[in-house]
Amino acid sequence: MPAKAATEVVVTLDLDTPDKALKSYWAVRDSVEAKRADLFAQDLTRYRAAEVQIAAVTEGSLGKEFAANVGAVETFARDIIDLKVESESRAVVVVVIKNTTTIPAGAEMTKYHEEQRRDGERYRYVLEKSQGGWRVAEIWEWSGYPSKDWKKVKPRDGKPQVPSLTYLGI
Repeated sequence: MPAKAATEVVVTLDLDTPDKALKSYWAVRDSVEAKRADLFAQDLTRYRAAEVQIAAVTEGSLGKEFAANVGAVETFARDIIDLKVESESRAVVVVVIKNTTTIPAGAEMTKYHEEQRRDGERYRYVLEKSQGGWRVAEIWEWSGYPSKDWKKVKPRDGKPQVPSLTYLGI
């Protein structure tokens, strides 16, 4: 029996202006994230079978922390705070993004989390115009460390990344 085709969500795109193109980009990103969460939830039984031995090598509630988290898809408020069309084919948009995901019952909010959710984070998007309209070309984040300045986060330089984070290895 042939596999059933998955129903795909199609986002209506508007690439006519930099702000509309950026909002289309966000809509597509949100759609992709929702689909990822949906696919993970559909395959949760197989994942649970793979993680079953965690309980044999952990004590108390530690094993539960390693269990798959199939929580709500995170939601965001995105506000454009500055838009400059620098040329016929280049625009720079500065935005503030805030995580608006519902806080789970029992979660403890630190002062840091409270500030992050209240103030959000600044990002700068560089959009370029081609025959098909405006498209996101680069994403920069405002960094306060080690010095206050914009830091390019996407796209990377195309070189393979050196794995150095240890969090997934704990």
